[in-house]
Amino acid sequence: MTLIAKKIKELAKDVGYVDCGIASTELFSEFSAAIDQRIREFPALACEYEKMRKRAFPRQNNPWANAIVVCVHWYGKYRIPENISNGIGRSYLFDRRNSDCPDHDLPERMKKGLEQLGLRVRRGGVPDRWAAVRAGVARFGRNNFVYTEKHGSWLNIEPFLVDAELTPDEPSYEIACPDSCRLCVEECPTKALQRPFCMRFDHCIAYLSYNAPEPIEPELWRLMGPWVYGCDQCQLVCPLNADKWREREAAEWLEKMAPYLSTDALAEMDDATYREVVQPAFWYIAADEVERWRRNARRARDRVLG
Repeated sequence: MTLIAKKIKELAKDVGYVDCGIASTELFSEFSAAIDQRIREFPALACEYEKMRKRAFPRQNNPWANAIVVCVHWYGKYRIPENISNGIGRSYLFDRRNSDCPDHDLPERMKKGLEQLGLRVRRGGVPDRWAAVRAGVARFGRNNFVYTEKHGSWLNIEPFLVDAELTPDEPSYEIACPDSCRLCVEECPTKALQRPFCMRFDHCIAYLSYNAPEPIEPELWRLMGPWVYGCDQCQLVCPLNADKWREREAAEWLEKMAPYLSTDALAEMDDATYREVVQPAFWYIAADEVERWRRNARRARDRVLG
């Protein structure tokens, strides 16, 4: 099984992942306990939190699974085209699920490669970040993101359940952050990050920008400030992310879209352009909700002008 683990990690590197580790399929008890804590603190959100709990039980949901292969995708390698709104979160700009992104097929290639090694495979089905920590490929920061020393938090964690009995790698439970640092908590505009490791998701700007029921509470709306779609504030102020965005590769698919992704363009965009150009790449806002883009962009624009 040591040889198979070696082949799996070589495969991940060949596919394009920057790291790969092996984790057990034991109950993610800490994840389930965190859900219990959030429900106690935010009972109105209990139904939403309960939806996440099933991921704590990999073997219960997949009795055949004997190990978790955890792969790390780094998107901080891309150059951000000029004129794109600074109010669009970077994970959304460089979302690998966009079919025009060069990294789009990484998970499918990894899955096929695992199957070619003779393994039964299921992608996902576990709490991604907790799996990364258990596999030793990343550490938690106080903003709930996971970090690597080389790439910061500009990561996607992509786990694969497999039926091989693999020896787990050493976990990385030590916190990534310096002992005294609380910048992420202090700089969260809406105070959704209420304390280290505790995010009230229904106050998070990312959720408010694309998924929260409208109208947004006026004070939260004001505090969303320059953010149009998503939010990176807790990552941008984080010392662990200093110099971790490298801009080594051109993002050609985004360069073509750049004229449509300025704050001004989004503030005045017509329905047809939104549906045909923007929405296919930023699908969290539905095709019939272009006015939500306009409102977000106008708020961001008015804040700058004001």
